[in-house]
Amino acid sequence: MECRDWRERISASVDGEVSPEEARRIEGHIEECAECRALERKMRAVGIGVARAEGVVPPDFREKLFSRMEAEALLPRRRSLFVFSLRWAAFPVAAAAALALFMLTTADKGRDAVSPRQTAPTVAQTAVEQLTPEDREIIANLDILEDPSDLDPPGDVDEMEIFAPPARSRG
Repeated sequence: MECRDWRERISASVDGEVSPEEARRIEGHIEECAECRALERKMRAVGIGVARAEGVVPPDFREKLFSRMEAEALLPRRRSLFVFSLRWAAFPVAAAAALALFMLTTADKGRDAVSPRQTAPTVAQTAVEQLTPEDREIIANLDILEDPSDLDPPGDVDEMEIFAPPARSRG
């Protein structure tokens, strides 16, 4: 394992957040590695310094800190909440406007589409008027065209029956 993998474990060890077995492994690595030994000393020194620090944080500390960080461009720029709200509101508003426009333009057409005084001509009436005498004769004979077996006289032999092999009886 490389030293960079040990850094998180060393930090947890300094804070007392590891098991005794893990602490022994970390101590073994620290004894062998000078870089990690120096890192552990620095972490312990910071912990001791924080524990010794006394005093009260001023009430406006946070505001001063963030204003200074913004002045030095260390924080990302804040986005306006208004712009964010408009993006999410634009779609529902557009959908509502489209629906309202559709309802207003089709409301009158639905009521007046077919007036009770006028009856629409049926398709059958229009089609019969356009048929020629030949077409009318074909329609009259449709029963025959739908079932051609009616054309065969009774007892007539089909072509397939001629070529069918005779039934043999085995005995």
